[in-house]
Amino acid sequence: MTDVVVYGFPGSTYVRTVRLALEEKGVAHEVDPLAPGSDEIKALHPFAKIPAFRHGDVMLYETLAICAYVDATFDGPALQPADAEAKARMLQWISVFNGYVYRPMVTNIVIQRLVVPRRGGEPDEARIKGAVADVRNQLGLFDGALADADWLAGAEISLADMFLAPAVFYLAMTPEGEEMLPDFAHVGRWYGTIQQRPSFAATAPSGG
Repeated sequence: MTDVVVYGFPGSTYVRTVRLALEEKGVAHEVDPLAPGSDEIKALHPFAKIPAFRHGDVMLYETLAICAYVDATFDGPALQPADAEAKARMLQWISVFNGYVYRPMVTNIVIQRLVVPRRGGEPDEARIKGAVADVRNQLGLFDGALADADWLAGAEISLADMFLAPAVFYLAMTPEGEEMLPDFAHVGRWYGTIQQRPSFAATAPSGG
């Protein structure tokens, strides 16, 4: 039994981001696979989203807040750059991911291609097609940032990489991702590196 619990199903990219942070810090934790929108998660998150998080008596929600708490509270390697500019870059990339990337990449391509069919539905091809150009442009932006750098912010892995990588994991499973990703060599190199980290293997969703 551990006093660190992540609430939300492990297949969620945001749940995986939190778990990556915990694994990188070497923090043992449990996952309570609550579904978004459920009464159980609504009791922990006022907007019924995932993840939520508990550490002893501390209850938190929202991925960036949880990850910042994990980084500040537990021993282990820093997950945020100490340099002010690099930390600002990290926050910039996280904001970009949350504000502009998640919806076209995950909601409009990944969920339509991978989740909707599993639930017996038909993918919305118009929605997918409409997202492809946006995702290609976004991959180009990340590719440029990684042209002369191993990581998105600073010389070491940071929370910015942990936000993006779980989404790329799923994008690579889609026909659109299979077509697009080879065009972005720097993203490919970066993703290959993060795939080799023990934290990424430890947080891989079952069946994925």
